[in-house]
Amino acid sequence: MAKDIFRDRERGEEQAYFRQQDAKLIAKLRQKAQFSEIAHALAEKLHADEPALLERIQKLGVTLDTGSAFILAPLVEVAWVDGDVSNAERDTILRIAKQRGVAPGSAGYRQLLDWLTHRPSDEVFRTAMEAIRIGLSVLPPDESEQRIATIIKGCEDVAQAAGW
Repeated sequence: MAKDIFRDRERGEEQAYFRQQDAKLIAKLRQKAQFSEIAHALAEKLHADEPALLERIQKLGVTLDTGSAFILAPLVEVAWVDGDVSNAERDTILRIAKQRGVAPGSAGYRQLLDWLTHRPSDEVFRTAMEAIRIGLSVLPPDESEQRIATIIKGCEDVAQAAGW
């Protein structure tokens, strides 16, 4: 009986921890925080809920310092659709990045510049979408849809810059 009490208490503490990680991420998303802050909150959530995904992200070379670029991977993928990145596409992505706090000279900015010069692997794009999906899953449906619309708008802006 005492064993069950301790097991129940442990489960309760685990659930409280996971709720706390979700709450941190939700707060950052709702504040329209800078991408670096969202990346940190998302990493904490993945560490708690999806350690295997976090490990895959790390194996791709993404760090907390470059996590802000990782969140912009869908825009980078759109830019590479035709095999190269035009100056207009590059400028559009860097403008969006700056608007969300990715400062020129920062690790995230340098990562974006690298990805805009050298196409990342498909695994980077797939893994970024998986992480973004998990991050959005903690939001209520209307807020999640709004965030998805923002991502789609950014992708459309990049496509428009390409002349599509």
